[in-house]
Amino acid sequence: MKIFDSVKEIESIYEELIEKSKNQNLNEIEKLKEENEKLINDSLKKKQDLVNEALKSINDEVNIEISDFNKKLTNILKEYEQKYEKNKKNLITEIIKKLGLDFID
Repeated sequence: MKIFDSVKEIESIYEELIEKSKNQNLNEIEKLKEENEKLINDSLKKKQDLVNEALKSINDEVNIEISDFNKKLTNILKEYEQKYEKNKKNLITEIIKKLGLDFID
């Protein structure tokens, strides 16, 4: 029965084609998956670089502000020290008077 043999041969070829097509589709899906993973990783890296750059910029700005604040604070403290030294004798005299210890005057 040649017809049955031919049908079996056609079925065999059909199954081979289906299997080959399936393998090709799986390979294509795997390639797409790898490409998508690469795109996602590249995108994440770019975002991380942007975040790092922004954090560095903020850090630099904060450091500048801290430095400026420290300079201003140092200047203010120097002014107070100078004013204190200039008025030290008067301050001591006033404190002694307010405490009621000015027996000598």
